[in-house]
Amino acid sequence: MVAPNSQEAEMAAAYSQDLRDRVLAAAHAGLTHGAVARRFAVGESTVRGWLRRERRTGSAAPRPNRGGRPKLDAAGDAALRTLVAERNDRTLAELAAGLRERAGVGVSVMAVWRACERLALRRKKKEPRPRRADA
Repeated sequence: MVAPNSQEAEMAAAYSQDLRDRVLAAAHAGLTHGAVARRFAVGESTVRGWLRRERRTGSAAPRPNRGGRPKLDAAGDAALRTLVAERNDRTLAELAAGLRERAGVGVSVMAVWRACERLALRRKKKEPRPRRADA
C-alpha cells in the first residue's frame, strides 16, 4: 500500500470521454440531472459541471493535468543538499534564503519543503539531549 502523500501515490484518473459523451447525450435527451446521475453512477454536480463546461467551451473533455515539474533544477538540488549538509537545523525560510543567495533561485518555503521531501533530506531542528539520570 502506498502512503497517500508519497510521490508514488497517483491521482484518480479522469472519467473517460465515452462516459462523458453518454452522460451529455442522456442529459440532452431530456432526462433530469438526477436521473442521468443515477443511470451512469456519477454525481449530479458532475453532470451539471460537464453541461456547464460544454456550454462554455464546446467540449466536456477533462482539463489537462495541472501537476508541474519541481521548481528546483539539478543545480538548485545540489545547492539545497549543500545547505542542509552544512547545517541541518536551518528552517525552511532560511534554506529558501540560502538558495536565493547561492543559486540565484527564488522559491517559496513550500517549494523548499517539497524539494527536501523529494531528495529525502532530513533536517533536525533540535539537537538530541542526553537522558536525565533520574528519569
